[in-house]
Amino acid sequence: MLYFSFYIFTFLLNFIFTFATFIPNERYCHSSVLIDKKLYFIGGFKFVNSSFSSITNEFFYLDVSKPFTTTNNILIPWIDLTYTGGPLKYSATACIGGKNNDMIFIFGGISPLNVIQSFVNQFDTSIQQWINITSVGSVLTDKGGFSFAKFNNGLIAIASGNSTFINITKELWIFDTLTLTGSLSNATNIPYLWGYCAITLPDENILYIGEHNAINLLDFAPMNNGTSGQTPPGRDSFSAVLTFDGRIIIFGGHNEIASLGDLWILDITMFQWSIGNIFNPIVDFIPYEHTATLVDNYMFVAFGKFINGSYSSKISILDVSQKNSYKWVTEFIPNTTTTTTITATTSNSISNNTKSSDSKNTSRIIGSIVSLIIIFVIASVLTLKFIDKYK
Repeated sequence: MLYFSFYIFTFLLNFIFTFATFIPNERYCHSSVLIDKKLYFIGGFKFVNSSFSSITNEFFYLDVSKPFTTTNNILIPWIDLTYTGGPLKYSATACIGGKNNDMIFIFGGISPLNVIQSFVNQFDTSIQQWINITSVGSVLTDKGGFSFAKFNNGLIAIASGNSTFINITKELWIFDTLTLTGSLSNATNIPYLWGYCAITLPDENILYIGEHNAINLLDFAPMNNGTSGQTPPGRDSFSAVLTFDGRIIIFGGHNEIASLGDLWILDITMFQWSIGNIFNPIVDFIPYEHTATLVDNYMFVAFGKFINGSYSSKISILDVSQKNSYKWVTEFIPNTTTTTTITATTSNSISNNTKSSDSKNTSRIIGSIVSLIIIFVIASVLTLKFIDKYK
């Protein structure tokens, strides 16, 4: 009987932690953004089974205020916020904004057939609530495949993109995250852009990296316009981050030839390209349609798709602290003094409502544990009665 009860208890403990812990599964075409030591992930295509994936509105964050290792998914500090009811989109772009840089804005994205959604969705992290912004003045059509550039005055610029993966437009849209209004710019010579990355430079000029050829979408524009050094192959669906010391690091993507698992560095002081030397490359880690976010001196590469049709469920962490040598690490130890994103520095304070949200998740876990312990006790009592009856 003792061994039987111990077996039940062990089983229930495993069930508790499996049930209570949120572990995101494979996905791609999602978006991500960092606010106040929380790395948020929104939407995309979610793996369902080996032959099917679906657009998801899953919304969750990784708590990067805590140390963790990527070798144990159960111990990674994920927090699920899907219950807040986010938009159902893929190939959207996410950006922070608002007066205190505590708002998440989701722009564009492709919706399921016959589903009409707002072009702009706003998530207030202080009250954990989504807002669909339906009246912003001039607005783009429903589209994806674009990137944003954010300025210190709260403005966000979005260039081109596509709505059908055939119709690429030439337009520059400016959105004010303070007044929640948008307008088309009268800028001239706007290129056709799709599948690119936009980086806001320290002088608030915008650098656009990668694009499709407007005439033949299977061709990719060269990446040597105004730069020197060995040039990266043209690509789309890659990631790019700007480091604190002036390096733009691009990773992954694909082009008309193959998927690319290479790392390239653009020094913005000289606008010179160089190949990034990864000390310990990961075999067959060649993602595209993933995201990358700079957290302290680490680049977090999240999820994505592979050329064989499979998806990634992992967070991979690249140490970018050294200019001439990069390495993948499995342990993250946060810098507790600052919280910085690519575009803005944010406050280290945590709102009461955010704490409340975290408390809700903790309460759910505790509630699950208590409920299952009660079930265990009842099961043990019934088992004892059963054994006594047939002695």
